[in-house]
Amino acid sequence: MSRLGSPWNRPVLNFAGLPVAYFAFPVDLAATPGDIAGLLLTLAGLGLIGWTMVTELGHLRRDEASRSPQAMAMLLVLLVMCFSLTFYLLELASPGQIAELHTRVDALYFTLATMATVGYGDVHAEGQVARALVCVVIAFDVVVVASLVRGYTMRRAADR
Repeated sequence: MSRLGSPWNRPVLNFAGLPVAYFAFPVDLAATPGDIAGLLLTLAGLGLIGWTMVTELGHLRRDEASRSPQAMAMLLVLLVMCFSLTFYLLELASPGQIAELHTRVDALYFTLATMATVGYGDVHAEGQVARALVCVVIAFDVVVVASLVRGYTMRRAADR
């Protein structure tokens, strides 16, 4: 298959585009209705991504056709970017919720450390809202993401 027709072309372009969108997203929060609406839209986007992944997990459990590994990889990157942006916006809206989170890179680092369950401790949730959100990320990661990876691994092994 030619390089242009590779099934990884679109995911690779999205992997490049998502961080650009993440770092370019305007975040000047002044607690205006528009800023609050933006935060709610971010949370709604996270919910949509979560729903898509849970739906995919249902397809795997019923042994139905599922999305390609490339599409799932794109969803995972999008999920990381959405959680990172949510943590960053939360810290801007309510300073002190997450200790030592000052930049978008800090938020990305915190999200990846949380999702990988390594939790280095330098950036950590202190406020109740942040802790609740971290609980959601961890539960989602353990239940949905781990199940999707397991399902794809088992399916691939069965296809061999």
